[in-house]
Amino acid sequence: MNSENSAPDQRPQMPDPEHGKSATRMGFFMVPVLLIGAVLALGMGIRFITVSGQPDFIGYILFVLAAVFVGFAVYRIRRISTGKDKY
Repeated sequence: MNSENSAPDQRPQMPDPEHGKSATRMGFFMVPVLLIGAVLALGMGIRFITVSGQPDFIGYILFVLAAVFVGFAVYRIRRISTGKDKY
């Protein structure tokens, strides 16, 4: 066997163990989506509160939804920063 033609560093690559595990894992990319959703919910909530003739309870529900979005974003950031979740 000729040593000039064989390359010892060429071997089959192992597949990525994280590849294709879960299609629902968004990692850090979910954080901006949640924050944008919170801003939209806040804007719609303010709109429902300030416009007369619109039901106020929908505005309050949207404020609660915005708070839940922000809380979930903070939760995801904390899990990613501690290493419990992958990004």
